[in-house]
Amino acid sequence: MIRISDAAQAHFAKLLVNQEEGTQIRVFVINPGTPNAECGVSYCPPDAVEDTDTALKFEQLTAYVDELSAPYLEDAEIDFVTDQLGSQLTLKAPNAKMRKVSDDAPLMETR
Repeated sequence: MIRISDAAQAHFAKLLVNQEEGTQIRVFVINPGTPNAECGVSYCPPDAVEDTDTALKFEQLTAYVDELSAPYLEDAEIDFVTDQLGSQLTLKAPNAKMRKVSDDAPLMETR
C-alpha cells in the first residue's frame, strides 16, 4: 500500500522519540477522490487508533491509515530528501484524486 523510505522512517523515528510513548504516525487523505484531495501525515497517539484502521508495520515505526483513505493511498510513497537547499519530506500519492482502476475493469459500472 504505502512505501516509506529508510530515510523517512529514520526522520519519523527521531520525531517520535519526543512524543507520548506508543505514538506512531497516521497517513491520511482529505477530500479523497476529488480534485481537491490533499495527503498528510500526523502523529497518532495510542488512544487515536480506530478499530477500522489499517496498521502498516515498518522497521522503525507503524503507520496507521483510516478506512476511507486506504484505497486512495495505494502505491503512495513517502521519502525524506536532502539537497543543497535543505531537507524535506515528500509524499507522493498518485491515486489520491482518483482511485486506481484495474486493467480489466468495465467502462461502465453495472448494477
